[in-house]
Amino acid sequence: MNRTLLLSTFFLGLFCATASAQSLSYNQRFEEAIRLEAEGEKRQAFDVWTSLASDFPENGNLQYRAGLAHLQSFNQQAGALPYLKLAEGIGTDGKYDPISPQEKKSPITLYFYLGKAHHLNYNLDEAELYYEKFTKIAPAKHFLFDDAILGIQQVENAKEITANPVAFNIQNLGDTINTPYPDYSPVISIDENSIFYTSRRLRADSSNINILDRNTGGYYDDIYVSYKDRRGNWQEPELLNINSDIHTATMNVSPNGQTLYIYRDEDGGSIYESTLVGETWTSPIKLPAPINSSAWETHLAATADGSTVYFVSNRKGGLGGRDIWRSKKLPDGTWGEAYNMGAILNTQYEEDAVFISPDENTLYFSSQGHNSIGGFDVFSTTKDTEGNWGTPKNIGYPINTTDDDVFFVTSADGKRAYFSSFRKEGYGEKDIYLLDLPEPQEVRLALLKGVIIPAPGEKLPKDISVAVTNKQTMETSFYTPRERDGNFIAILPPCFDYDVEYFIDGNTAGTDSFSVDCESAYREIEKILLLNPVLVGSDGKSIFVSTTTEDNEPATFKKFFGYNANEVAMEEEIFKNFMKQLKLKAAKNGTVEITIVGSASQVPTKTFGRNKVLADLRASNAKERILNVAKELEIDPDVIVFKTVEGKVQGPTYKGDFLENEDTYRKFQYVEVTAK
Repeated sequence: MNRTLLLSTFFLGLFCATASAQSLSYNQRFEEAIRLEAEGEKRQAFDVWTSLASDFPENGNLQYRAGLAHLQSFNQQAGALPYLKLAEGIGTDGKYDPISPQEKKSPITLYFYLGKAHHLNYNLDEAELYYEKFTKIAPAKHFLFDDAILGIQQVENAKEITANPVAFNIQNLGDTINTPYPDYSPVISIDENSIFYTSRRLRADSSNINILDRNTGGYYDDIYVSYKDRRGNWQEPELLNINSDIHTATMNVSPNGQTLYIYRDEDGGSIYESTLVGETWTSPIKLPAPINSSAWETHLAATADGSTVYFVSNRKGGLGGRDIWRSKKLPDGTWGEAYNMGAILNTQYEEDAVFISPDENTLYFSSQGHNSIGGFDVFSTTKDTEGNWGTPKNIGYPINTTDDDVFFVTSADGKRAYFSSFRKEGYGEKDIYLLDLPEPQEVRLALLKGVIIPAPGEKLPKDISVAVTNKQTMETSFYTPRERDGNFIAILPPCFDYDVEYFIDGNTAGTDSFSVDCESAYREIEKILLLNPVLVGSDGKSIFVSTTTEDNEPATFKKFFGYNANEVAMEEEIFKNFMKQLKLKAAKNGTVEITIVGSASQVPTKTFGRNKVLADLRASNAKERILNVAKELEIDPDVIVFKTVEGKVQGPTYKGDFLENEDTYRKFQYVEVTAK
C-alpha cells in the first residue's frame, strides 16, 4: 500500500478544478483522469470518468472507464453494470489505445469486467458467459486470464452454495460501533466485553482530516476500542493511542484484552504488538523474524497461551499469493522456523485473516480458492485427534457473498461470531455484525472470569496479580487485572484441579480452589475478590487488612414440558429458588444478565402451526414470568438485562412415533434460564 499526505490546499485546488470541469475541453478532462489514475488518485479519477461518461454516452471507452472505476471503488461496485453494458453495445478494439482521447471503443478486458460485474450482482449464468468469452479471446498469458478461470470456478461454486442457504441470525452491532465509513476487522476479548476494530472514519478531534489515502480518497485505518457497560451495551468507541499517520489495523487480541497484535503499513506491511499498561497502550513493537520478513505480512492469530502463532505472508516458499504460516515459541523465548500450512489450507490464490478458536481446535480463514463463491470467502477447518487439519469448509451463504468476505472471529463458547461485511441495510460501507452460528463447534475448555472489587471509594491497587496453578502439573500462570474494571480472564483445560492465589504488593490477599471435570464442554467459572477498606501504616504504606473471595456461579432454572405446554408456574419450588438467587445476584452485582432458551422438539404441532412459534412462546412466557415475580420480590427491573431470549427447534427428526418415544422427544421440550 502507498501513503501520502494531502494538504488542504491541494484539495482546494482539486475542488476548483472539478467545479470548473465543464469549462475544460474534452481532451483536458480525459488527460486529467489519466493523470489522476497514474498518481493513484482513484477516488478523484472516479468523479471525472463518471462525469465524462454522462456527457458522452456514445463513447464506449468512457463507459468502460466509468464501469471499471465503479468496480474498483469501495462501495459503488453495483453501479458498474450499466456502464459496461453500454460499452459492450459500442464494441471493442483489438488495437485499443488506453491513453488516447480519440479512442472510442473498449479493450477486450471489457468481457472480463462484465463477468465480474454480473458475478457481484448474482447474475451467475451471465457472469459465466462473459468469463468464458474472455478466455476464448485473450491469450493465456494475459494478466487477467487466470482471474477469469478462477471466476468461472467461483461461479460454479456460487450456483451450488447459494441454492442451499444457511439460516443465520445476523445482528448489526449498531451505530455506536458502526458509521458511514468502513468499520471492519473486529477482534474480541474472550469475555466479549471489549471489541477492538479498524475504522476509516474522521477522528473526533479531526486530526486526520487532511491525511488521506490517495488510492481511495478516504482516511487511513485507525484502531478503536469499545467496552460494554454493566448492562451489556457497547459504549462510545475510544481511539487508541497507538494510531499514526499510516494504516494501523487490528489483527488479534489476547484473551484478557491486554495484548494487541496489529498491522502497520511499514516495511512493506508488518505485524506489531502492543500491551496495555494501566490505561495506556505501549508503543507497538515489530515482531521478529521469522514472523516478519521482507515480504508482506497481513494478519496474525495467536493461541490463548501465546505459544503458537498463525500468520499470513506472501514470502517465498508458499503455494501462491499470500499463504498461512505457523511458528511456535521455543523454550528460550524465540520463535521457531516458519512452517507453511500446506495445500490442505493454502491454494495457488490468496489466503488472509486467519483466526484460531480459544480451544485451538478450529481455524477460520478467508481464501479466494477452495470453493469460494466470489472474491474471498470465510472457511473453517477442524483438527482431528492426531492434530491434523481437515479439508476447509465454506461456512455458507449468505455470510459468504460474491464479494470479498474477510475477518471472522468467534466467541469462546463457539456459539457466536463477529464479522465485517458490506450489506445494503448497513450504516455505510463495511459494518460489523454479530451472528449465531447454526452448527457451533463443541468447545472443551473452562473460562475463569474473575473480578477484583476495591472497597467503596477506593481504587484498584497498583501492584496486584493473580496466580492460577494447575495442581496436577504444578504449572502456574500469572494474570494482571484490568485497571479499568478489575477483570481478569484465564483459559483452563478440563480434567484438572486449580488453586487461585491473589497477591497485593507481593503478599497473599486471598486464595481459592476449584476443579474442572473431564466431561465438561464449555464452562464459565466466575470468582469475585472483595477488598476491604485500606489502612495506612506508620510508614505511609497501604495495609490490606482482609479480603473476601466469593463464587459467582450462574443461577440456573430448567423446566421440561409436555406436548404443547409452555407456561412456567410461579409456585414451583425450583422457580422460587431461582428467583431468590436472582435477587441476591442483583443486590451484589448491581445488575443481572439473563439468557433464556425455549426449545421445541420436531414433533408437529397443530395448535401453534410451526414448532419455532412454540419454542419462542416458551422463551417469552419465561421472560414475562421472571418480570412478574421480580416485581413481587421488589427487584428493580432496570437491573435485569435480558441478553438472549430465543426459541430453538431441536432433536431428532419426527418419524410418527411419539407414543413409543415420548421420552426421547421430551428431552427437547423445555425452557432454560441462566442468570449471572
